[in-house]
Amino acid sequence: MYRGHCEYVKCVGHELFECTTCGVDEDGSERFLHQGRCRLHCPRGFYPNRGLYACQPCMPNCELCADAHICAKCGEKYKLLRGLCQRADCEEGQVEDPERGECIDCEMGCKTCSPDDPELCSSCVAGYFLYKHQCRRHCPQKTFEDGDSGACLGCPEPCGDCRSKTLCLSCQAGHFLSLDGCVKQCPDSTFGDPSSRHCQSCHSSCQACHGPRVRDCDVCPNGNLPLYGQCPAVSCLQGQYYDGMDSECHLCDVSCKMCFGPQALDCSTCFTGYYLDQEGSCVEHCPPGYFANSASGLCEECSLNCQTCEEASDRCLSCKKGNYRLFLHQGACWSNCPEGLFESTEGTCEACHSPCLTCDGTGSQCLSCTQGHYLEDGHCTLNCSARSYPAEDGTCRRCAAHCDVCADPHSCYRCSFLYLLLDGVCKASCPEGYFEDLDQGRCIPCHPTCATCSGPLLDDCESCSALYPKLYEGTCSEGCPSGTYYDIAAEECQECDQTCAGCSGPDPTQCSKCKKGLALDPNTMMCGVTGDSRCPPRTFLHQNQFTCQSCPHQCESCDGPGASACLTCATPRYLDNGSCVSECPAGSFKTSEQADGVELGICSPCDRVCGTCNGASPKDCLTCSSGHIRLLHLCLSHCPTGYYAEGTHCEKCDRSCELCSGPGPDLCLACPLHLLELQGTRLCVEHCPQRFFQQGPTCRPCHTSCKTCTDGTPQGCLTCDWGSTLQDGICYPRCEESHYFSEDEQCEPCEDSCRHCFGPRSDQCLTCHSNSALHALENRCASCCQLPSNDTDCCLCSTSTALCMEPPGPVTERGQVAVNLRSHMLQHSPAALPAALIVILGVTLAAYALVQARSRKRLCWQERYQRLGGSTSERLDHMPHGVPEPVDSGDEADVVYSSRDGTVYRRYNFLQDQDSDCEPEPDESTYLSKS
Repeated sequence: MYRGHCEYVKCVGHELFECTTCGVDEDGSERFLHQGRCRLHCPRGFYPNRGLYACQPCMPNCELCADAHICAKCGEKYKLLRGLCQRADCEEGQVEDPERGECIDCEMGCKTCSPDDPELCSSCVAGYFLYKHQCRRHCPQKTFEDGDSGACLGCPEPCGDCRSKTLCLSCQAGHFLSLDGCVKQCPDSTFGDPSSRHCQSCHSSCQACHGPRVRDCDVCPNGNLPLYGQCPAVSCLQGQYYDGMDSECHLCDVSCKMCFGPQALDCSTCFTGYYLDQEGSCVEHCPPGYFANSASGLCEECSLNCQTCEEASDRCLSCKKGNYRLFLHQGACWSNCPEGLFESTEGTCEACHSPCLTCDGTGSQCLSCTQGHYLEDGHCTLNCSARSYPAEDGTCRRCAAHCDVCADPHSCYRCSFLYLLLDGVCKASCPEGYFEDLDQGRCIPCHPTCATCSGPLLDDCESCSALYPKLYEGTCSEGCPSGTYYDIAAEECQECDQTCAGCSGPDPTQCSKCKKGLALDPNTMMCGVTGDSRCPPRTFLHQNQFTCQSCPHQCESCDGPGASACLTCATPRYLDNGSCVSECPAGSFKTSEQADGVELGICSPCDRVCGTCNGASPKDCLTCSSGHIRLLHLCLSHCPTGYYAEGTHCEKCDRSCELCSGPGPDLCLACPLHLLELQGTRLCVEHCPQRFFQQGPTCRPCHTSCKTCTDGTPQGCLTCDWGSTLQDGICYPRCEESHYFSEDEQCEPCEDSCRHCFGPRSDQCLTCHSNSALHALENRCASCCQLPSNDTDCCLCSTSTALCMEPPGPVTERGQVAVNLRSHMLQHSPAALPAALIVILGVTLAAYALVQARSRKRLCWQERYQRLGGSTSERLDHMPHGVPEPVDSGDEADVVYSSRDGTVYRRYNFLQDQDSDCEPEPDESTYLSKS
């Protein structure tokens, strides 16, 4: 409950707006300081800082936030971008969310859309066309894609299908497609084909015809009437034709039943099983673009858009290919598929995937849904997602602004974060007579006596109604209760001084009568002691030896007026260095004891190893003091064997590790006796993987030419990589250096990061360039770290194996690792101390040698070549002869490779004596000429 004054906090007076700090009130509710007042909730633009118990401002231009770094809602004309408020316009295809102020994506293909519903497009990006507030890749049937307006426009009457407002592809019933569009009457020398609804040309011998055959002439060029639908120059007997060269009738060709001339092969009718084509020949199969009409015996032309057809001109089997694409559906070719179908890459109209009713582009990109499903983000779903509701049109529509769950645009059930529900509407703040219940996200009515309140109870009032004007300890009444007076400035009843039995104000010490044992001074109207009387509890005797003054509010007893003059504190407050606090400081814990029927609170010190605690024992630590780390309920100086330091506590190593520096199996520092150390990694394994062989308790790397091996030499291979052939323990590569044998069985160059690779991919490295090393298991090259380094992409490089060892750890971790490692060696070796000294001495000498070499700018690595017996199984005849020049002198590598003449060499490096010259000295027995 809210007590009006700052009785549970620090203040500079008794006024309502004179608080200086806030905390937890007597009911355990947190209160936060804002404008001199302790509030349950911070206003907009502020967030509750639970460390300071104060309302702190959000970042600039932020309206709602949970802390100083992350904004939940920006102010007007600002958008939310990665938790920050930035003044910027949304990008194309986005719209500002009216609820959060951030930019959200419109529906796919939208250039602009409605802020209330991003699925309602108002314009489309290039390649999409607007149709009924949706952006489609393809327009539906009986519409065309208009590039100027970016929309799907309806075909003009009487087109059945069209490509533009002037280009019809088919016509409605009663019209025929001609060069002039859709006409009711075909032009001269053409006839209307009722099946295809196209104007077909008459035969050249006809002046006018009626179809459906092109030789169904009505009028001949000379004005004569046709004979059997044909216009011959001279009438000959059936089975003959007129030859104009010799002016005689001749027999038709045997393939013709009747012929027309001027050649014997110019048939006019055919025998059964043959069909008359456009050239006047009788054929068994009609040419492309025509179909065999068994009724007429003719090869009749397919519909205008058909590439092939059967039985009728409008029964297409495939569509023509031209400047625009056509799609086959139910024997017809369309510029756009009907609703419920989508245009496949095969050029056909296919049914949308269930439960799509209509779709676009693909079968799963829904435009509408079957009964019982709702369209959302191009998909059909049984239930709409959060912040949307199923509308009557079968789509998921967005709820009203700031609403997360709703049934329709006007009935919200749950509001967004920091918004409050009142009568089905989400509000930024509650009106007078309601309080904000942020846990439920609702505006709850105050008690009828309150004008404003912090809760629903009688004593939750913050201001009072006209009928109950006097506020005291959160309760509104008609008058102030006994022992209080009305403070006009604070507009509430304030308690009288501890010495008063009653007071009239304007100050709490203006007593009207005194408590028992005290006397009233008529001049000052203050109560004091006389004779042997003593000051009452929670007061102290003033220096004038008469007046009893109240202790600070939080003290149970005191010896002065200051906040640090407390002698005892009553729970839930605890004495700490003369002050009564609600929480004991770090390094102490709460205890209590009974005295005169009052439970007194005391802050007692923790054990020295504890940072915070709930008891005096070192086993009662909650956190550890500086220099100590937590393991279970204990605070230790360092983590024991089998554990590693993770921040302020110890975590158990992976079960494969004896010692480790972090979580997971890849951060081992020492292995258990039953596991093997994988050299070049920090793994402990049961068996050596490919490219490694077992030597004692360690898996050591095979030679780079081997996939599996018995030792680390090039002659110890058991199996080989792709692109190499095994012979007598040696893997002979098929390709020259810096190349690999691809899956296409070609020699291809390795990736730049690899010096050598094995395929079948270019990034599968075998060796690396200088200043980099190989990740043995991942077959990739990483740069060598330059200590000290925080680079997580580099690795510590082994100068002896050219393998990655481990990333550098912090100094403290390395020190702790050394402690655990020494402990581990002592546990597992009877001669541990001499062995440890030998190892340390060896490492020191190696490090000194490397430092001395690097001080000369480079290591003195000498490169040597050795011819291996045999040659590659496939000789590379296209290569010139000779040994290739090394590409990286100084690389620490040992590799088997093929020269351009197909001879196989081993190239290896060794470190010269530090005082010797780094220039190579030729040795004919071991070196090959590089000329």
